[in-house]
Amino acid sequence: MTAPATTSRSTTAKKQTKLANRPTFSELPVLANVAIDSQWIVFGFKDGRKVNVPLNWSKKLNDATEEQRNNVIVSELFAFWDDVDEIIGVENVLFGDRLYK
Repeated sequence: MTAPATTSRSTTAKKQTKLANRPTFSELPVLANVAIDSQWIVFGFKDGRKVNVPLNWSKKLNDATEEQRNNVIVSELFAFWDDVDEIIGVENVLFGDRLYK
C-alpha cells in the first residue's frame, strides 16, 4: 500500500507544478477568429498568431456538419459551437494535447 500513496503524492505534485506554471487569464492571448476546413481548426489571435489543431481533436466538431462547424461564437478566451455543445478555450489550444472526451 505504500507504493500507491507515493504515486499519488507524485501525481499530485506534478499537477500542482503544472498549474503553478500556467498563465493567468489576463496573460493569455486574445482570440480574434476561428475557421474550420476539412482537416484543421484554425484559431487566429489578435496579436497575429495562428494556431492550427487537427479537426479530429474534437469529436463533436469532426462529426458536425459544415453548417454546424461554421456556426461559431468567438469571445476573447473561448470559441463556442452551441449546435454541437462544444467549447474550446485559448488555454486548450495553447497547452492541451487533446480535448477531454
